[in-house]
Amino acid sequence: MCILTKRKLLRMEDHYYWTGNKDWVPFTDELKNKLLDVYGDESYPYEWSEQDIYQGLNNIITDYFSKQH
Repeated sequence: MCILTKRKLLRMEDHYYWTGNKDWVPFTDELKNKLLDVYGDESYPYEWSEQDIYQGLNNIITDYFSKQH
């Protein structure tokens, strides 16, 4: 079983900062809450893998910031 934790979310923010998306960091509370709502709990019958979480987070984050500009 794999879920998103606040610690993993902080590492994700760090990743985006160091890969050139400095204006995206820090994530807004709205975005953090959305990410934790989706991936913070294992929702039956789904089981998230690390890849599922990473790809899903990337999609949500990219979509969120593309709508901001």
